[in-house]
Amino acid sequence: MKFIFLFFSVLIISFSVHAQKQLVLMKGERVVARFTEGEYLKCKLKNKQKKEGRIIELTDTHVYTSNDSLTILSIESLYMKGKRKINATQGVGGLLFIAGIGYFAIDQLNTLIVPGQSGVDEQVAITSLVLTAAGAAMIFIHSPYKKVYGHTLQTIDYNSRYYQFNK
Repeated sequence: MKFIFLFFSVLIISFSVHAQKQLVLMKGERVVARFTEGEYLKCKLKNKQKKEGRIIELTDTHVYTSNDSLTILSIESLYMKGKRKINATQGVGGLLFIAGIGYFAIDQLNTLIVPGQSGVDEQVAITSLVLTAAGAAMIFIHSPYKKVYGHTLQTIDYNSRYYQFNK
């Protein structure tokens, strides 16, 4: 009797785990972001309000959070901090940042090796400062929100090919 009860309990729990829906932001066939029930969601609505809360339930048309219920169509942008991958802009920014520091370091090394040169060359300092500042701006200055425009925001269940079980 205990075995049968334990078996059905595990069976029911496993079905409830697989029945969780996920909110996905897609660009074409690629999943850009994924939110599951229990995660914290911050978003901006089309009427410029900011809403946030823990996701309690996801339906085909609504997102129910601990603070409010939102329709999926009313969401304009999602808070993506920690969910984004490095994009080309950040890669170029990192390259510029390293190039600016390297240019200055190579010039300083050159002044140590070549006799008759001393101090900091003003043109090299300005160029390396501009490169470093532009690279830092490209790396660090970007909005933590991702606009939904041009993407598809939808809920999926475990039958979808985009569903990720071990999240």
